[in-house]
Amino acid sequence: MRFAFVLMSLVACSTQATVHAQTAPKPWPREVQAVYDQLKQDCRAEGGKFVPDRAGFATQVEVTNDGKPDWVIEYAATRCTTSGYSAWCGTAGCVIGILGSTKNGLREIYNDNVRGWDVISVDAKRKGLMLLTHGSVCGGYGAEVCGQTLVWNGRKWVQTGMQRNVDPSKMKGGDGPIEDADAAPPPQHTARWQFAGTGSGAIAAVTGHPEFAAIGIRCQPGGGLYMTAVPKAGVPLPAPGQPLLLSFRSSMEDREGTQTLVQEPGKNDFSGTIDPVVESLLSGRDTDLSLIASSDGGKEWKDLSYVSLGGSTAAIRSLVPQCALAAGAASGAQAAGQTPVAPLGIVAGYYVNESEFCASPEFEALYYDGKRLGLMRGGGAPGSLEENFVGPLGKVEKSRGTFFLPDWSMEMKILSPTRIQLTIQDTGPPMRWCPAEQLGAKWRMR
Repeated sequence: MRFAFVLMSLVACSTQATVHAQTAPKPWPREVQAVYDQLKQDCRAEGGKFVPDRAGFATQVEVTNDGKPDWVIEYAATRCTTSGYSAWCGTAGCVIGILGSTKNGLREIYNDNVRGWDVISVDAKRKGLMLLTHGSVCGGYGAEVCGQTLVWNGRKWVQTGMQRNVDPSKMKGGDGPIEDADAAPPPQHTARWQFAGTGSGAIAAVTGHPEFAAIGIRCQPGGGLYMTAVPKAGVPLPAPGQPLLLSFRSSMEDREGTQTLVQEPGKNDFSGTIDPVVESLLSGRDTDLSLIASSDGGKEWKDLSYVSLGGSTAAIRSLVPQCALAAGAASGAQAAGQTPVAPLGIVAGYYVNESEFCASPEFEALYYDGKRLGLMRGGGAPGSLEENFVGPLGKVEKSRGTFFLPDWSMEMKILSPTRIQLTIQDTGPPMRWCPAEQLGAKWRMR
């Protein structure tokens, strides 16, 4: 009953969630776009993810008093994941730049830290800038706010006024206005993960996220796990046929994993084989994970609400053995009619961990044909960790249903003709037989 409830909830979420078309942003002048593009390029060059608030990045104003548009750039409206939130801000406020109009286009005429800014009327004909600055600028303490009035004379800024203890609550830019105590808090995700079902129908899922109707993990046909997410408004959606990327970050472990999801035909669901790091983070020690999303292959990302991990570890730990059992049962059905091969008494061929997909083992697959044994690790160069090792089976010693292979320093427990469990220093998870055609070429005998 519980399983039916969770599954029906996911199906309902899939049919009710609406995929919203992405509207193209209004173009900026080339000089503004160049600043934006350079910030993105610098971030990606250092291995970071570029997370902009495009709507807050550039504001059209008129401060040069020539009747032409000028632009204020809010650098703090962008962040790079390798630099954090404070790259553009300090005790003096946040960096802004002003691109002023000239005969030859826009050029930078101001760049400094401010605690706020606004365009004001200096007199009946002229506009000026009111900048909120560090208290030391007007002879006060750092915590005080100075109000500096600047007017552009065609060549430089001229100070026309200075105030102390200015109220910044109604100013634009910089640190921004003081938060309204009565304002609604940002949406939070506090729902708990649930587990339900058995075998291939098992599922671990959470609902109630501000930007996702549901996030679920299920058994992947053929082995392993896959994630399904059902987006709501606020999630940047990719063009048809392109992936949605979700990056989960742990604050406790200071690491992140990126999940690739593709829209399922005829549905609003986005699904994909779960990334191993993402699976680990979802079962980790954090109470929640930060989340960003990209619809353009990782060029730009958008901040989303944190994902609750309440109950996630228990739910996923309950899911994994159910998926392994389902994969093992499917493996046995696929091997039906094949005769076990002596001396180990198992079906000849390839074996992978039951929790993994036949096509992509995480570390290694085992090969057996009665005479040879192979540890297939991805076909890497000789001497590398990915090298495939194949050799004679060698001597076989049997004791209480377990075979010892001294030439391989390995114990093998036979669970069924298509299921085994290896001990090489430590005992590994059960492994299941996989048809050769399902394995990638680099995992197979050549």
